Amino acid sequence: MKQYSFIKAVPVWEKGTEEDMNRWLIFKCRASKADSIRLCLTGSCFYSVYVDGEFRAFGPARCAHGYYRVDELDLTDCADGDSVIAIVIAGYNCNSFYAIDQPSFLTAELICDGEVTAATGANGFTCNVMTSHEQKAQRYSWQRAFSEVYNFNADPKASLAALDEYSIETERTDDKKYIERGCAYEHYEIRPAARIVRRGKIAFGDYGQDVVFSRHLKDISPVFKGYPISALRTNVLMYTRNIDTLTSEATNEKASSVVIPGFSYAIAEFDRDTTGKVAFDVSCKTPVTVLTTFDETLTDKNGFPDVDFRRMGATNAMIFRLNKGSYSLSTFEPYTYKYLKFHVIGGEAEISNIHAVYFGADNTEKQFVGDDDELKLIYDAAVETYRQNTFTIFMDCPSRERAGWLCDSFFTARVERLLTGKSEIEHNFLENFLLPDGFKALPDGMLSMCYPADCYNGNFIPNWAMWYVLELDEYFDRTYDRAFVDTAKPAIYKLIEYLSRFEDEFGLLEKLDNWVFIDWSESNKLTQDVNFPTNMLYSRMLSAVGKLYGDMDAAEKAVRINAVVNEMSYMGPFYCDNAVRVNGKLTLSGKCTESCQNYAFFCGTATPESRPELFRILIEDFGPQRSKTGKWPEVYPANAFIGNYIRLEFLSQLNEREKLLENIRGFFLPMAQRTGTLWENNDVTGSLCHGFASHVLIWLDKLGYVK
Repeated sequence: MKQYSFIKAVPVWEKGTEEDMNRWLIFKCRASKADSIRLCLTGSCFYSVYVDGEFRAFGPARCAHGYYRVDELDLTDCADGDSVIAIVIAGYNCNSFYAIDQPSFLTAELICDGEVTAATGANGFTCNVMTSHEQKAQRYSWQRAFSEVYNFNADPKASLAALDEYSIETERTDDKKYIERGCAYEHYEIRPAARIVRRGKIAFGDYGQDVVFSRHLKDISPVFKGYPISALRTNVLMYTRNIDTLTSEATNEKASSVVIPGFSYAIAEFDRDTTGKVAFDVSCKTPVTVLTTFDETLTDKNGFPDVDFRRMGATNAMIFRLNKGSYSLSTFEPYTYKYLKFHVIGGEAEISNIHAVYFGADNTEKQFVGDDDELKLIYDAAVETYRQNTFTIFMDCPSRERAGWLCDSFFTARVERLLTGKSEIEHNFLENFLLPDGFKALPDGMLSMCYPADCYNGNFIPNWAMWYVLELDEYFDRTYDRAFVDTAKPAIYKLIEYLSRFEDEFGLLEKLDNWVFIDWSESNKLTQDVNFPTNMLYSRMLSAVGKLYGDMDAAEKAVRINAVVNEMSYMGPFYCDNAVRVNGKLTLSGKCTESCQNYAFFCGTATPESRPELFRILIEDFGPQRSKTGKWPEVYPANAFIGNYIRLEFLSQLNEREKLLENIRGFFLPMAQRTGTLWENNDVTGSLCHGFASHVLIWLDKLGYVK
C-alpha cells in the first residue's frame, strides 16, 4: 500500500446528503488546451468521466472500507481548446457485494501543464444534482445496488458537454485515506450490435402491483438497505412484469437503425456476450418511454425465444422516459448482455447506434497455437471471460454481482499471470482483505467471503477463507513478495485460531458455522456435522501455512488430518462426504459426491498410488460424458463451480493429457459456441460469463496451445 496525496483537492459532497441513498451529482470544470492534462480523482461510490460529452473512464478502483484508490487519467489527447470535463458520481450508500456502504464524496483536481486549475473544495468545479436520474429506485439485484430510471427533457450528451451556469453548495467531508491505484487501467471500446433478430407487439397487463417475488425488493431493512416499495417513484420490476409480449417474429435486420412503432419491441443481438454500458440513440416525435431489458441468452417463453429479464434473480431492465426530440443515451453502470430488447411505449421511435461501451482488462499479447478450431473457440471465450471479469479486482461475474469472491480469485489470479506476466490485480485483491481492522458482523478472525462488500447479515463461508491462504501461497510463488506475505501473517493466524475452535477429538473441523460451501451440487447438502472435503481443504491450507511461514506444527497437523480423513471417510471405492453425530458417535452418512472425490485428489488426500481404483474410475467413468452413460448413479454429479474445475486441475497436474482435452471440449465447447464466454454452471441457469471459468487457459497453456 502506497499513500497518495492531492495537491489542493479535498473531499466534498452536496451539503447534508452524503449519507443519502442513490444520490447522484455531476461536477464540471473547463480544461484549456495544454501540453499535459491530468485528472486525479477518487470517490464513493462510482463515477464516470466525460470530456466534451464523450465517455472517458469509470472508477475508482475498488478498495477496502476507509481506503480509496486514486485514478490519474491522462486527458491530454481528449482536450482540444476549451473542453468541458464532467464527472458523474453515484453515491449509493447501500450495502451490497459490489458497492461499499460508506458516505459519498468526490476528491478531484485537474492539472494542466503542472498547475492545478480546478480542485474540489477550492475552485474551478461546479456541482449540481443529476435531476434526470430517479433517486428513489429499486435495487437492481440482491448483490448490487440500484436500478437505473431516467426522465429526460433534453439530450444528456449535450448537457455533459456544456458548463453549468450555476452550482449548488458543497461542503468538505471527513478526511479520507488515499492510496495509489496500483494496477493498470481498464480498456474501453465500442462494440456495436450485430443485428435485429426479433420484433413484435406488446401490451400492458395487470399482475398485481402489491405482489413482489424478488428478495431484492421484499427484504429491504436496515440489514439490507434500499428504498422500500412504498417509497419508490418507479417500481422497475412491476412495470416490466406488467408488459406482455403478444407476438414474436424472427428477423435479420441491420442494427444500424430500427423504427419501432408504439407498443412494439425489437431485440438486438451482439456477436457475443458483452459487458459494458448499454448505449443507443433515440429519435421520437412524441413523448415515449423506452424500456430496455437484457440478458445473456434468449429463453423460450410462450413458445418463442425472448429476453428473460429475471433469469438470474436480478431485474435486468432500465427505463428512459423521453420528451420528443433526439437523444444519445447510455446507462451509468456496466451490465452484461448478448441481447437487448427495446420496448417502445407511447408513439413511434427510431433507435439507432445500438452499442455497448465495453469494459474490461486490456487484451493480451498471448496467442492460440495450432489449427484446432474448437479449441481456438474455447481459448477466445476464456480470454473474453477473463477480460470482462477483471475490472480493478477479480469478479465472479460482471452481471448480477460484480463481486470479489475468494476461491474464484484463486483460479482467475493464475490467468492474470499467464496473460499479463504480472500479478497487479491479485495484489490489490488480496491487499483489500488486509486493510480493514475487521469485517462488520463477522466473527473475529474470519475473512469476508467476498470483498469489498458489506455482509450485514453476518453470512460468511469458512471454506473461502481457506482459499485465501491457498492463493496467498501461490501469489508468493508467482511474485516472491515476502513483505506482503509477512503483512498477511497476523490475519492468517487469526483465521487459524478461529478455525481451531471447531476441531473435535479427531482434529477434524466439526459443525462449522455459517455457509459451508463445497460445490453447486448435492455436495452443499452434506456439509454437517463433519464435512470431509472441508477437512481436505483445511489440510491443504495448513500445509500452505507451513510452507509460507516455516511452521512445522501446521505442516504436521496437515498430515494428521489427511490420515484421519483417509481412515474415516474412505468406504471403497469412494470417499463419503460427511459424518453426523449419532448418540455422540460420528457416523458416516453413506452419501458420496463426485466433488468429494475431486477434492481428495486436488488436496492431496488421495493420490493415484494410494487410491488406484478410485483414480481409474474418475479418469474413465466420470466427466462430461457421465450424464449420458449414467455410470455410478449412486454418486451425485459435480457442477462447474468448483467440482468440475478441480477435476480438470488434478487431471492437468497428473498429466492426463488426452482425458484433459476430452473434458475441456465436453465442458466448454457448447458454452463458447452459444455465448462466446464461459459459464458459472453446466447449464444456463447462472452467469454465462464467470471469471474463474477463464482458468481453462491455464490447462490449454500446459497442453501447449498458448504462446
